Amino acid sequence: MAELLVIEGIVQEIIFQNIANGYTVCDIDVEGVFITVVGIMPGIAPGEGVRLTGRWTTHAEYGEQFKAELCEKILPTGELQILQYLSSGIIKGIGPATAQKIVEKFGTESLEVIRDAPDRLSQIKGISRKKAEEMQISMLEKQAVQSVVMYLQPYGVTPNFAVRVFRKFGPSSVQMIEQNPYVLCEVDGIGFKTADKIAMQMGMDPTSVERLKSGVKYVLTEYAANGHTFLPEEILVRYSAEILTADPVPVQNAVTGMLLEGALIQEAGQEGRNIYLPAFFHAEMGVARRLYTIMNTKQTSLGVSTEAAVNVAQHRTGITLSERQKEACYMVMQNGASVITGGPGTGKTTVINAIIEIMTAADAAVTLCAPTGRAAKRMAETCGMEAKTIHRLLELNFSGDGDRQVFGRNEECPLDEDVVIVDEMSMVDVLLMYALLKAMKPGARLIMVGDADQLTSVGAGDVLRDIMQSGAVPVCRLTDIYRQAAESMIVVGAHKINAGEVPEVNRKDKDFFLMHREDAEGIVNTICDVCAARLPKAYGFSPMTQIQVICPSRKSPLGVNALNKALQARLNPPRSDKPEKTVGEMVLREGDKVMQVRNNYDIMWRNPDSDGEGSGVFNGDVGIIHTISPKGRFLEVLYDEERLVRYDFNQLEDLEMAYAVTVHKSQGSEFDAVIIPMFPCAPQLMCRNLLYTAVTRAKKLVVLVGREGVMHTMIENNREQQRYSGLAGKIRGMMG
Repeated sequence: MAELLVIEGIVQEIIFQNIANGYTVCDIDVEGVFITVVGIMPGIAPGEGVRLTGRWTTHAEYGEQFKAELCEKILPTGELQILQYLSSGIIKGIGPATAQKIVEKFGTESLEVIRDAPDRLSQIKGISRKKAEEMQISMLEKQAVQSVVMYLQPYGVTPNFAVRVFRKFGPSSVQMIEQNPYVLCEVDGIGFKTADKIAMQMGMDPTSVERLKSGVKYVLTEYAANGHTFLPEEILVRYSAEILTADPVPVQNAVTGMLLEGALIQEAGQEGRNIYLPAFFHAEMGVARRLYTIMNTKQTSLGVSTEAAVNVAQHRTGITLSERQKEACYMVMQNGASVITGGPGTGKTTVINAIIEIMTAADAAVTLCAPTGRAAKRMAETCGMEAKTIHRLLELNFSGDGDRQVFGRNEECPLDEDVVIVDEMSMVDVLLMYALLKAMKPGARLIMVGDADQLTSVGAGDVLRDIMQSGAVPVCRLTDIYRQAAESMIVVGAHKINAGEVPEVNRKDKDFFLMHREDAEGIVNTICDVCAARLPKAYGFSPMTQIQVICPSRKSPLGVNALNKALQARLNPPRSDKPEKTVGEMVLREGDKVMQVRNNYDIMWRNPDSDGEGSGVFNGDVGIIHTISPKGRFLEVLYDEERLVRYDFNQLEDLEMAYAVTVHKSQGSEFDAVIIPMFPCAPQLMCRNLLYTAVTRAKKLVVLVGREGVMHTMIENNREQQRYSGLAGKIRGMMG
């Protein structure tokens, strides 16, 4: 093996860099000699000084290279190196022009001035005291982040996750990890297994109480991510012992200790104790308590009889309501909280519009909201008035550590509106529901609208169904399919699926089709062809904006990951004039269809065709990559042809390819045409309500591609995965 060497130099050019794992290919100037270096070198930029430990290797195609095994950053010392370093944009607020001014003024002391005496920067025209302080903070944070990245690198923690650690714990991150590596479990995306691996490498006792408690909390957190608000104690102890490879007795003792400390909460269950993380227990209790208060608080009088109000609403809207729809309106007027549910084509939107008319005619202030940005946008379009995400309605902010959600609207600062209408209620989890109820003022009405037969929320709880099953809140179920909707085989087919019947497909001049294909390759090729050629030619649909492939699974041969690669290759193949950016295993290319996968209320956007601007991109928003700038280290995504959003390369974990999306990610959205692969996948995903939810995303056309037997299997399987949720019982207990 070649001798281990240490070299120092200045980074000249980044040839390739994977921001997900830090793998980098770059040219480095070592005393006037340019060498090519490869290895894990997270976050380095042109102009930075580096100390590299590694070996010389010979690549079959690229020749001699230095393979770095360890990379340490060192600040540049010469004026030219400092100028190059500052000009790279590595410090926020300093570009080439400002860098030139700083180096001309302070020379080789420039970096020390920025770090230790930022007030002196205000001597330069154009640099205010505030801007100088921001430069200092950026530089200090850059150095602190790098220390966390380097500390965690030997443990296999990628730079992206190391940055999350820094955001969570700040400059004391390394000290906190050394004291208790299980604090890493608190960082989104790292989890117990990585923390446990680090702890074992640090020599922690496998039987330590800290490890056992962290394992128990990990199990509850993982089950919460799968929708459960609690676990029966016997299941919790058994699964925790398996993950920890520990004896159940000390694990049981750890659970008991956590209950005594208040780190966990117990509740009597049917077969022993149910164990909660405190947040979910308090959320369930809070939802039950506040629903009780709403149901038992006298609402503000509307000043008119229910029948008269409905008649006026019909007159003003020009709509004749059915008897069932009128009952829904009467129910809403007579109760503080109510539920309106029904499948596609049953007139839920018609009822919402009638209720809006009734309430506004009575001078009641109405607000509309939904769990996701796309659902809120669709609600606004169908109701003709503004609708917000629940998070935006509650004025989401983040706490000082930048990690914990804090809502500006709560008990102390309630919403002003008299009526709150929530659409797509099946998607609302128990934590969000609790936050919404806390923000409602006394006497306000809550109207919950949704399809109880769709998939449940991604977050923990089964709120809509629990509220309905409690028997404490009035429910109106709309079942009639109206004439126009009844002409659609999509609507009729969805109701058949929901009833356990096989839908009629391939009727001439209709909108529900099944293309028979048996093998995975044939299904992939057909989906690509339907998306790229057949539907655009036959219907004029755009593959980027009107057609959506929706998959039951993510990782199967016909899952989201595989289909996104195939569809990208067909719809947006590589070209010399199309810049690309590699993010982990994903290659982003100008022209690609992408999805934002978390709410970001602070990121700015501008309208490329006007002077309009604003902030906010939401989980589920789909757009097209407009620009990729490798030199500027950013890309831009155009959403809805009117919001152009710039992402720095370190923000790309917020994006996923979106030629194909999961059924869960499609909830709350509608598309002109939906294509669904029919191929075996994980048994828990081969179920009726998942197919039903996917089909109901389509407005004009559904195309199933694959095996007819898979469709039959999904329709026959009405066994939904049990969610441990105690909300229904708490509501009944509160009302009784």
